Amino acid sequence: MNPEQFPSVFKSLIRMKTITFQTAAGGLPDIALRLIAANKQKRVKFSRTGAGFHGNLEKTIRYLRWKAECSTVSEAISYIAGEIERERLYALYRQLFPDDWQRSKSSLTRCGQNEYHTEREFEFINLVSDNYFPLCTWLDWSDYRFDHIPIEPVNLDLCCGEFEWQQFRPCLQFGIAAFLYRGGGLYDTDWNEILSSFNLQLEDLPPIRHENPPYAVLDRQRDQPKIRRFLHLIEFIHHDTGNPFIDTTCCSPMEFYEWTPENLEKLKIEYHNVKVYFESMDSLDEDIERHPLKTFKELISLWNNGCLPNKKRKKEAVNDKDEAAGLLINILADSGTENPRLI
Repeated sequence: MNPEQFPSVFKSLIRMKTITFQTAAGGLPDIALRLIAANKQKRVKFSRTGAGFHGNLEKTIRYLRWKAECSTVSEAISYIAGEIERERLYALYRQLFPDDWQRSKSSLTRCGQNEYHTEREFEFINLVSDNYFPLCTWLDWSDYRFDHIPIEPVNLDLCCGEFEWQQFRPCLQFGIAAFLYRGGGLYDTDWNEILSSFNLQLEDLPPIRHENPPYAVLDRQRDQPKIRRFLHLIEFIHHDTGNPFIDTTCCSPMEFYEWTPENLEKLKIEYHNVKVYFESMDSLDEDIERHPLKTFKELISLWNNGCLPNKKRKKEAVNDKDEAAGLLINILADSGTENPRLI
């Protein structure tokens, strides 16, 4: 039968098949063509060393053409993007740990046991965890490929996690109930149980008067240790520290950090700064253990007034003294005494 005699539907199928074949066989995606062009440049460099790069390049080209022919274009692009990310990790490995790279005997190819990472990538991940900060020790790297630096939270996801107050450290037991839920998110029995665990009752504490503490007033006094640790506690509870390891939650958008030396150094500093918040909470826990009522009153006073209770009393005492002096001057003036200092 002459092809011109085919029904129109078959003609359409033939044209579609021809276009698909041409795209798969000869029209690689632009990203693949750029990768091949870059590899050809490397071939000139390595061909003189006898490294056999030409043969490997040809195998790579054939494999990419096979992928483009047997899979969709989107799958081919995804595959090539993954290979580029892998090369980025290798480049970081060579730059940050050159001696380890030279000594390494780990495989550069994926095996059947792990379809996402090679042994050499795992080696780099472990080096970063040992020398910079932990790289999500709770995740299984064999189940997923991380094209961005994963952040492992050190905080509790209080908005949607299911926790019992007994799981919290002492300063968080009080702080979460008093300053986050303010008694409304916990049953009264829980709040009373928290206080009773410190041998206290609700009547022992002053009321919490405001929705938020006077941050502007407190921030000016951040250099004072007790005020600084109070701010650290509130910022930690509200995930408002500016530190990605503390603020990252499952419910809030996570900031993505690309695999660069600059980002690794930045995150190394941020992870080091986490210990400042835990040191503040350690200090609070120690004071709560020794003097729970005094410590809780200090925290509530900072929340209500932006100052510690003793400073508030001193300020009131000064005001009372000024008022008394003014009253005495008025009395003397009324009696006609011109120079009260002589009395």
